[in-house]
Amino acid sequence: EAELVQVARAMDIPLSTVYGVATFYSLFSVQPRGKYVIRICESAPCHITGAQAVIGAFEQALGIRMGDTTADGRFTLEFTSCLGVCGVAPAVMINQQVYGNLTPDKVLEVLAEFSEDKV
Repeated sequence: EAELVQVARAMDIPLSTVYGVATFYSLFSVQPRGKYVIRICESAPCHITGAQAVIGAFEQALGIRMGDTTADGRFTLEFTSCLGVCGVAPAVMINQQVYGNLTPDKVLEVLAEFSEDKV
């Protein structure tokens, strides 16, 4: 909140305007996020090719629900609109890296790329 107030004052615009922008764009957040933000596509192609099962696998592997951050602050799970890679649905984006053709079995493999000893 302090940062939003600072921006509003510096730009001499209402705090509500700054808050509106900060909450409109999915890449901005007013809540703390993990070091790795896992954005799971919720578009129709991803949905019909198994995104729900992939979501369940991420939630189980990380011990959190969509919208939450792990206690250690490493991962945040959130939904996103189309990633533009429908040909490899279901897909997720972790920070700036896109992973497609996901299955629940591949989730642990993807998460292993972000283990403490690899990053």
